[in-house]
Amino acid sequence: MKLRATVVATVLAALVLAGCGAGEKVSPQLAMRDAANSTVKARQGTFTFSIVGSEADLNTVLNDGAKLSDEDRKGLQLLGQSHISLTTARNVFGLDVKVGEIDHAVELRYLDKKLYVRADVPAIAKLMDASPAEINATVQGLAQAGFGFLNDAAAGRWLEADLGGMGDMFKGLARQFGGAAAGGATTSSSGPSAGQFQQAKDAIGKALRDNTAVARQKSDDTGDHYVVTVNSLRGLYAAVLPVLSQFPIPTGKPPAAGEVPDRPVTIDAWVKSGRIVRLELPLNQFDTKAGPGRVAVRVDIDRDAAPVTAPAGAVTVDVAGLLQKFVQTMMGGLSGMTGMLPGRGIPG
Repeated sequence: MKLRATVVATVLAALVLAGCGAGEKVSPQLAMRDAANSTVKARQGTFTFSIVGSEADLNTVLNDGAKLSDEDRKGLQLLGQSHISLTTARNVFGLDVKVGEIDHAVELRYLDKKLYVRADVPAIAKLMDASPAEINATVQGLAQAGFGFLNDAAAGRWLEADLGGMGDMFKGLARQFGGAAAGGATTSSSGPSAGQFQQAKDAIGKALRDNTAVARQKSDDTGDHYVVTVNSLRGLYAAVLPVLSQFPIPTGKPPAAGEVPDRPVTIDAWVKSGRIVRLELPLNQFDTKAGPGRVAVRVDIDRDAAPVTAPAGAVTVDVAGLLQKFVQTMMGGLSGMTGMLPGRGIPG
């Protein structure tokens, strides 16, 4: 499962970063290349991720076709109804999660160095059959411990946190933990740089140029349909692996190229008005037991996304103060544990 997840993530990275385009041999390749370039260069857009497929096909691919309980069937239905939307523009970011029939179940917005977040806790709790009394008791307990904003969060209100001063606070914490001498320079750990993203795009683009074929399909309401075939999944993965290794991966070290099947992989793409508007990665091709039904990860790309704005009436949360309080409590606990060691006040 780890191997499959990493490989799927790699192919999806190829879709988003390089847009499946890079071939220049015949007209379909040129159309895909131009659409990909136009899509990647766009300054804003919304990417909506979902999984499409019938209940039976989803069960085959994701659950090895095991007999479904009522709870399993409910979970598959929930998966098919849910999606995650990411909106990007200059200096702003937005996330909107639909869970089942709950629109805007979880929302996150970042702009002007401020983070806004909310969740429809009552609706989510009802969906999960959680006890309102137990949730209320938990929230009240945490509120009395200094997390009073959780009362507002549980009611589904927006929370606002100013992250503008967080950099200086983390430098101070680094000095407290010996990260740098007082007044000295600190070594900061940051995410991938713009240069690394460009390197990833170039590596993926070259791998796609050298290892892909593009075939025109019948157009539909979504747009002009193309099927991009990557001749060797292992070849694509091997080309991207050196760059992929530079990025933080939650699952740890990525698999070696030799662990990835040396086989073709297909990706569906739809183009409208010179832009890629939809990508689909069929998951059936990664499972030899899968039947003829189709299960795919779908990415819908909207070039005219609604702007990310600051919500009105958000409740301010002092994140820096909370973090400082947490660190002080933790350091106090560590000091207490040190005092209990042999020779530190209590005989061993």
